[in-house]
Amino acid sequence: MKRRTFLQLTGLGAAGGLAGCLGSNSPPPRKSSVVSDFEVSDGSLVVDLADQTWVMSRYEAADQSSLSGFDPQSLAALSPVGVASAKGKGGGGGGRGATGRGTGGYASAPRTVHGHAWYHGGDYADDWYENNAGKVSRFPVGVAALGIAYLGSTAAMRDDAPDAGPVPWDREIQDPSGTAEYDMSDGSQLGRDGWYRVGAHIVGDDVNHDFRWECYDLEVTDGIGDAGYSIEEEWKVSPRI
Repeated sequence: MKRRTFLQLTGLGAAGGLAGCLGSNSPPPRKSSVVSDFEVSDGSLVVDLADQTWVMSRYEAADQSSLSGFDPQSLAALSPVGVASAKGKGGGGGGRGATGRGTGGYASAPRTVHGHAWYHGGDYADDWYENNAGKVSRFPVGVAALGIAYLGSTAAMRDDAPDAGPVPWDREIQDPSGTAEYDMSDGSQLGRDGWYRVGAHIVGDDVNHDFRWECYDLEVTDGIGDAGYSIEEEWKVSPRI
């Protein structure tokens, strides 16, 4: 698939892909707080990192005494189900929903605390976290790199949607902080609508551990007249916990 040049590739490669969910009998997607918002403003893709970045994991650190006093019973509140409305113009069951990106489509998908549609989230996920509360911990993390790739048109994605995990990034930003912004008009192939993947490579703050990638799939649409580009759908695509 032809990919556009987005961010300067700096050698932190896209490590092997992380499997998506295989069914309700397997561990669900991990919960995390990494990216709080996406926006297309004046032709630029704007990525806002969360103020407090963390990930839920079954990783067992040698010393977890530095981890915050986190109540496992509050896990369900981190990614509430069915509380956010669709973002953008439509939010119907088309687009990425046609590829199975979310059961029932984007409008009916469960949501994360930041309002992203949570790929393969649902009631079974919250049940799993409740039943396995003693096996998971919340780890504060830092974002080592932010990658962005153009995946293709909406029509193309119906036939060729990637699984969870990193893809060959068009560009990467090392050690991003706060807000990362990229001018979509900078380059002969930029500014097209379609699907993008934004990935954050996260590493432990208090533990020496590579938690790999949290990814988000965005459908960017071209508005009519002076409306410009906007984000129609936002999917959070996480590896299994």
